[in-house]
Amino acid sequence: MNRRKLKDHHEGSILKSFEDYLKKDGKLMVIKERPDPPDALVTINSKDTWIEITDAFFNKEHARSITSYVADDMEHIPADGGPYIEPDANFERNVEIVVTKKYTKSSIRSIYQKNGSGILLVGLYSPFAATNEIQALVKIVSELKAESDGRFREIYLYDQSHNFYPVK
Repeated sequence: MNRRKLKDHHEGSILKSFEDYLKKDGKLMVIKERPDPPDALVTINSKDTWIEITDAFFNKEHARSITSYVADDMEHIPADGGPYIEPDANFERNVEIVVTKKYTKSSIRSIYQKNGSGILLVGLYSPFAATNEIQALVKIVSELKAESDGRFREIYLYDQSHNFYPVK
């Protein structure tokens, strides 16, 4: 599968997992459209909203290794083996960067101005993202959310098993 199809498949998988997550809470999500951007226009309990998906990787080499491994339109580029100094702090910084980019992206600002607040889903792709680290990341993203405009009414972090962690 080429990179574009992989991205679409990945986002569809995340949306399905998020739908299942909401269902456990008694909420019904229906995907109406996948315009890109945003990644989905949905209704949740009959209320229209939109969803944007982004991924935070341990580092650029890790991201390139994962995506090049699964794409058939490029040669695999393996990540180096380290050593990694302060992996938790570096990953926290990468999560901050990807969330901040979504807050500053002009296309997302336009969607917010047109459609109101949406939902941001942030994937955590790091071999070091254990439960205690995820809770620290929830706190960091919560602080970013509190300091930013209201374009994301809700933010959820999700791990590689598609477990969702709401940001308060």
